[in-house]
Amino acid sequence: MFCTSLRKRPEWATVPSMFLSSQNPRWKEKSLKTHDIAIPVPQFKHDESRTLFLLLALSPSDLQDLASAMERIQHLYHHTGGRNVGILFLLNEKTPKVNGTIAMMNLQVSLFSTLEIPIIPLFSLSSLEKTLSTFQRQLISKHHSATPPPINPAVSLLPYCTCNPTLPEHARNVVSDICHSLSEVTHAATTEGGQRGLKHWLDGSVPGAAQDIIDFWAQELVVY
Repeated sequence: MFCTSLRKRPEWATVPSMFLSSQNPRWKEKSLKTHDIAIPVPQFKHDESRTLFLLLALSPSDLQDLASAMERIQHLYHHTGGRNVGILFLLNEKTPKVNGTIAMMNLQVSLFSTLEIPIIPLFSLSSLEKTLSTFQRQLISKHHSATPPPINPAVSLLPYCTCNPTLPEHARNVVSDICHSLSEVTHAATTEGGQRGLKHWLDGSVPGAAQDIIDFWAQELVVY
């Protein structure tokens, strides 16, 4: 299910036609008040009944009016008491004015102390259905797992913390092993010792990956 208001938002205007042309899954267009996209997920453990996971579709442009964006996020969060809600964040707009990854990280930092809500990075609209399908499978897997592993934000954002996204899988695994948070990734990429460490661990197996990470953080630095 998706909200018809997406048609009026420049960055998302092509999504309705994309959804409606899909045969599997079949999407329905409705006027929604609290969210933009809804996907079915299991409702209870050991139960096959379904509920909806509600998503807000946001992009860097939406954060230009941060107060309005935060109001929408809080409205969605409190609508369900924080259950089964999240944000789908478009990293690459048609005419980007800011770095999408940095914008998403800043939003994540803004929400960290007040709302516990997942942010799903969307590299481009062309990967929208694949991203939603992958996220839905993760929710189903979590539903069936007795002790689901916690999601490490550093791991989920690492693919985009490079001047040449996406970061190769091996490089992501190495960096996530030595950096356990975004602040640690930032520190490694912006300090002399950290940069030496990244090059030591990555240059032999993924040439250039360490420098791409360093260059990315040299462009814009988020303070945690």
